[in-house]
Amino acid sequence: MSVAALSGRRTRQSAHSRPAPRDRGVAPSPERLAHGDLADVSVKLKPDGPSTEVLRTCAGLYGLRRSGKITDGQVGYAQMWAVDYEIGVLGGSDPEMEHGAKRGDIHDAMIGRMGSAARRDYIRQRIGARGEQLLVLLMIDGLSLMDMAARLKQDRRSTAGVLCFLLEQLEEHYDEMPGTLWKG
Repeated sequence: MSVAALSGRRTRQSAHSRPAPRDRGVAPSPERLAHGDLADVSVKLKPDGPSTEVLRTCAGLYGLRRSGKITDGQVGYAQMWAVDYEIGVLGGSDPEMEHGAKRGDIHDAMIGRMGSAARRDYIRQRIGARGEQLLVLLMIDGLSLMDMAARLKQDRRSTAGVLCFLLEQLEEHYDEMPGTLWKG
């Protein structure tokens, strides 16, 4: 089962494994673009791996980026976390393994899943269960800040502040992550 099949927020196949929409001649409708929650982003599954241009729907994340409250680096780390969560927790398959030149066997897939799970566990130990819950709402569920605030019964500004702080922490923890966790 692919990452896209497990993630109800995407309308496309795995966002990481397909060519950019403009390369396929596919583009969202003007009505879809009017929502303002799509972003054309460059995604890397591994820090030194190739990047792929994709469209992602993370209204809250890109709203914070457009407002200048978070940096491109923080967006990148949030995307890395989402890929690790989708592969390690939700059981998605590594799109780089599925469609790349390095097709492996089930053992390679399991090693990749274990690597994703280990990185996710490392981050969860540092940001806690509540931090992970917020990242799931932001990155996996793709909620807007208004929807997150309503679900958490908080003020929108408080929610934005908490997310900005959380994304700063996420960036620091990924920067400090031991090199052994990047294997797999």
